[in-house]
Amino acid sequence: MMIYSLRTLPALCLGCMLLLFAGCKQSMVISDVNYSQPIETVLTPNENGVVEDVQHGLSFNILPLQYAETEDTSSVTTREVRMIRGKEGFYYITAAGYSNVYVMAPEKNQLKLKKKIKISEEGIEQPAFNQRDTYVQLLNRETEDTYMLTEEGVKQTDQELASREEN
Repeated sequence: MMIYSLRTLPALCLGCMLLLFAGCKQSMVISDVNYSQPIETVLTPNENGVVEDVQHGLSFNILPLQYAETEDTSSVTTREVRMIRGKEGFYYITAAGYSNVYVMAPEKNQLKLKKKIKISEEGIEQPAFNQRDTYVQLLNRETEDTYMLTEEGVKQTDQELASREEN
């Protein structure tokens, strides 16, 4: 009886170890993913404030952003929403007349505010986004001012960068 249990013990241990390792899933990680969109998306909200980006499979309601800017959601007053996705996967969203750029993090069934970046007290009347290597560029087409944006905020304006390079 003793010999029988000594022979089965190693086999039993091996079987338990195989079950243990078979039950553990390996997770796959792909690093250095670049989520950026090369050009901005310009979206027009419907009568309920919903914008839909069919090309990228995204839709959301802009009324919370409109309320943050105007404190009014009685009707949809934002005519166009400008949006671009940065390298890190955050969405940069603004509209004509908005004072801020909203950096939104995608989460399950929601966009969560990561950073509200103040650009101008008066608002930018003709905003446009461009994707650059390490940042998102915001251009005020009315004044030709440009801003280097990251998920942390405004790094500097392109005018400040050019001024430093001249000196």
